[in-house]
Amino acid sequence: MSTKGPAKGVLKMKFSINQRLKIALIVVLVFAIGGTSFLLYRAVKHPGFEEQNVPIYSYNNKATVDFMVYFKPNELYNTKSMNKDQIYITEFVDHIRADFNYQFSGDKANNLSGTYNIIAKVTGYTTDKDNNVINIWERDFTLVPSKNFTINGKTKSIKESVNISLADYNAFVTRIIEASMINCQTNLNVIMNINLKGDIGVGKIDETLTPSLTIPLNTSTIEITGNRKIDQPGVIEETKQVQLPVNRKMVIIYGVIIGVLVIGTVFLIFFTKGTLNKDPHEKTLKKIFKKHGDRLVALNTEVLASFENVNTVKSIDDLVRIADELGKPIMYKYSNDYRDITRFYVVNEDQIYMLDLSHMLMKEKSV
Repeated sequence: MSTKGPAKGVLKMKFSINQRLKIALIVVLVFAIGGTSFLLYRAVKHPGFEEQNVPIYSYNNKATVDFMVYFKPNELYNTKSMNKDQIYITEFVDHIRADFNYQFSGDKANNLSGTYNIIAKVTGYTTDKDNNVINIWERDFTLVPSKNFTINGKTKSIKESVNISLADYNAFVTRIIEASMINCQTNLNVIMNINLKGDIGVGKIDETLTPSLTIPLNTSTIEITGNRKIDQPGVIEETKQVQLPVNRKMVIIYGVIIGVLVIGTVFLIFFTKGTLNKDPHEKTLKKIFKKHGDRLVALNTEVLASFENVNTVKSIDDLVRIADELGKPIMYKYSNDYRDITRFYVVNEDQIYMLDLSHMLMKEKSV
């Protein structure tokens, strides 16, 4: 008789999983790794494109107008001229010089053409309750007739100066008011009209600038204002497909997913054991050893007995009750193959009580 115990070497279980499920999971994980790797490759090598307006030619138009006020001999001003932004006494002003300056600059040489002129626009106007200006009458005087110019390089500069006789325009306003019998507010706008057009091959340019001085008329004092500084940049754009930068966030996400999938695959391959569906004999044997293992005695040889003194029992519980009643151990013949372990015994003198698993499982199957 031997006391090896309940076949621990055979029945000791590692982490196991159904073989078919294991294979299916590995296949799914491999495909998932392949798909995510493709997404990672595409995110790095082909991040995509979007339409963007790309500047292909930039240019800038600048126009300014400065002034110089010249005085009649008087006891107030100790200088003959002044160009400060302040209020001037009309009676002491002899004339005003307006200095216009236009500058064009571009990225590269081009072939453009344009025209400019300078006019003096005298306007009689009033305002409504919302201070909106309503013109009543106006009259234009040409100071510099229309002139043509061309731009064949990267830059172009035009300078023009005109003298404005304030007394002459005030006299004109007085005659209009007396003739029309409409006493309204009046002012003088000295305007340089600049028009630039051309086709530089990659697009067309069409620009208009109107720097100006505004001088009140028929008043005892004047304050010179106007649209005196203009900075008007321009650009010709082309719509292009521009490659987007790599989305680092998505690259990190795809990398983490691939890492998790690889770890899962390695675990399934190397740290799990695929098993087929257990047969009823193995399941029953495991239950017996799990529940009654401490009461089982393993023998090296089969219990020899004649048929007459063998009493079969229906279940392991019946055999356990008999063993308890007789105070005897439950014995079985040890085998490395669990399929050879089919009988359990309780021996009492010339009586043997036996549980035959093969017969028990056959009866359970037929029910």
